[in-house]
Amino acid sequence: MRKFLVMLSIIAFIFVATVAMAADVVVNSKIQSVSTAIDKNGQEYVRVIVNETRKLQGVEYDVGVAVMAFRSHVAAAKQLKAGDTLKAICSEREYKGRTSYTILKLLP
Repeated sequence: MRKFLVMLSIIAFIFVATVAMAADVVVNSKIQSVSTAIDKNGQEYVRVIVNETRKLQGVEYDVGVAVMAFRSHVAAAKQLKAGDTLKAICSEREYKGRTSYTILKLLP
């Protein structure tokens, strides 16, 4: 029982530390694509794909990154189209080893 509690405490600490390290970021990138879908709860959301420049061992490359719009941001995000510039304050998250963003506020 004691080992179980110790392991549970360690897992909880790692989870809290990971969540606490995530920072808000400003995304200011050209939109590659915009798509709308319905989540498992029947709520509409918008997925915007933007390119992000990364650097690995001195080599720069572009990678598509998802920026998600939920709830009150859906209507405004549906107005975006490929070629527009997305300006937003977003929370950064990682899912299955891939970085993505969730819109907190769309900027003019």
